[in-house]
Amino acid sequence: MNCERAKPELLGFHFGMAEAEARGALEAHLLGCPACLREYLELKRAVELPEEIEAPSELSRARLRRAVAAELRRGAAPWTWWERPLAVGLAAASVWLAVGTVRFVSTQPGRAPHAMERAP
Repeated sequence: MNCERAKPELLGFHFGMAEAEARGALEAHLLGCPACLREYLELKRAVELPEEIEAPSELSRARLRRAVAAELRRGAAPWTWWERPLAVGLAAASVWLAVGTVRFVSTQPGRAPHAMERAP
């Protein structure tokens, strides 16, 4: 592919509208042609970063920060005085029960597998 054929295809390439065969040829051309690659990058910047958009004002940023902080505070309710000890106690009891069960099962005499018990 040459530069004259590549340049009209750059926009379709950017938006993924180029056919597979043309896309492959254009990718190969962009890897070997710095001028077309530069033009493609300029097109990509123009499409993705329009110059008319201004940065938000400090007042808008401050309002957004306050709204996000309020939303985060609302979602994370603090523990009440009795919830934390209860959770720790339940976790400890679960661990104690699991250890006791493993110890009980491991100290019992073993049995043969079911298939071996039926064999004469």
